[in-house]
Amino acid sequence: MENYFDLLARDIKKLWGGLDLSKRVLIIFLSLAAVAAISFIIVKSTEPEWGVLYSDLSETDSLAIIENLKDSGYPYKLSDDRSTVLVPIRLKEELRVMVAENDVIKDSNPGFELLSKMQFGATEFQNKLTKQRIYQDELTRTIERIRGVKKVRVQLAEPDRSVFSNRDELPTASVMLILDAGTRLKPDQVKAIKNLVAYGVARLKPENVFVTDQNGISLADKLVDNSAGLIDYRQEFETKTAAKVQKVLQRLVGLDNVSVEVSADINFDRTKKTVEKYLPAEGGDGITGILESERQELETYGKKDGETSAEIELEEEESPGKKGKTDYQKTRNSRDYKVSKEIEQVVYAPGKVRRMTIAVALNKILTSNQKEEIKELVASASGADLARGDIITVTGMQFAPLPEDTSTPILKQIERVSNLEFIISQVGPLVVILVLGLGALYVLSSLLKKPIQGEVYSSGGSYYDEYGDEHSESPDLLETSVSVPAIEASLDPETEKMKGEINATINNDPSEAARLLLSYIKD
Repeated sequence: MENYFDLLARDIKKLWGGLDLSKRVLIIFLSLAAVAAISFIIVKSTEPEWGVLYSDLSETDSLAIIENLKDSGYPYKLSDDRSTVLVPIRLKEELRVMVAENDVIKDSNPGFELLSKMQFGATEFQNKLTKQRIYQDELTRTIERIRGVKKVRVQLAEPDRSVFSNRDELPTASVMLILDAGTRLKPDQVKAIKNLVAYGVARLKPENVFVTDQNGISLADKLVDNSAGLIDYRQEFETKTAAKVQKVLQRLVGLDNVSVEVSADINFDRTKKTVEKYLPAEGGDGITGILESERQELETYGKKDGETSAEIELEEEESPGKKGKTDYQKTRNSRDYKVSKEIEQVVYAPGKVRRMTIAVALNKILTSNQKEEIKELVASASGADLARGDIITVTGMQFAPLPEDTSTPILKQIERVSNLEFIISQVGPLVVILVLGLGALYVLSSLLKKPIQGEVYSSGGSYYDEYGDEHSESPDLLETSVSVPAIEASLDPETEKMKGEINATINNDPSEAARLLLSYIKD
């Protein structure tokens, strides 16, 4: 009995020899594609899951961490910008402890740690630079703690002191902020950074601190000087007012049945008003003023000392106009009061609402009375003043249905991206293998249907000769049809006799012949 593997190799060789060139190329291509797909799946399944060890590193720190990992024999990956180091997620915590123990990452802003590194005998210029760097590093550390600030660069310029006050120059500072993507600092935050730098350096004033971002744009510190701040203030006011009104109306008509839009005209001009009032010296309200001066005059008429009545009568005859002169006394008093004056200075801060327009749409048909009630409710909730000229419009009608894909577009987009990644990483290789398997089955089925040269196959009442032509087959021949070599005519008589006995056995008891054949194949 020949070896089973030799028979299999011989059959494969016969099948391969009976193929044309196109089918051979197709089988080779499918085999290579299957090997590549299986190799890809094996590599992806054995590849570890990566996690971020450290990010936002300088090139020096990232190279130091990589050298440490390479010496320890741990796998790693480095991002394209050389600022993020990836390691297997199961080893992330262990490697972080190892990096911290080895003190691989050096602080680029040592600050007061430089005091321990000062050398004895250093010159005054070196000490001055060390002091300046300490201030810069400490300020950098503090500013980087602010949310939205990624990195900071602080430069201080402190001129030498002069004994003459008119020649003494004040220190200055410049701060460059590298902000996170999509972050914009508010004017109050910029003002806080300027004050933080100014109060951290002696004799430095906030107006001598220049602040810029990574794009070289100067950051203002006043709301009135920053148009972006004005827009943010107005939008925030409109959003909060609309939220108040919508919260109240949702209790009446339900969620998603109300839409509120608010438009506000806000005055951002800073004005100052001085009022000077003059109060009367005396009034019905009891105000008397302040006494400045008082004068009193006393006038008296009468006889002199030692003068007799006869002399008085003689004087009356000489002066007829003074007849009937008798003794009298006249007193005159005069008082001067200061005029009271009241001066009032009023400073109007920016951000006063000039006019407000509120539009309310309800998913409900409203009557006139209901609209008026809702207007009063909206005015109370928003603080609108109809006497000031504020306008409130209430409309009730049926809302149009919202498209499903516009409800949460961001979430749906994220879901689509995640589904696409899942299909590419998980389902894609399985589909490739399935296609390759179907292609291989199709090729094998076509090979099995085509007869090999020199052999004959029976198939359901017909057979193919050695040239591949189909012929009808009789029922008797169907029962005894077996494969016969093409050189059957040249057999010797003994072999011909054995063949006749086998055919007779098959005709007498086909089931027994089949059982014997299966036993022979198993052996």
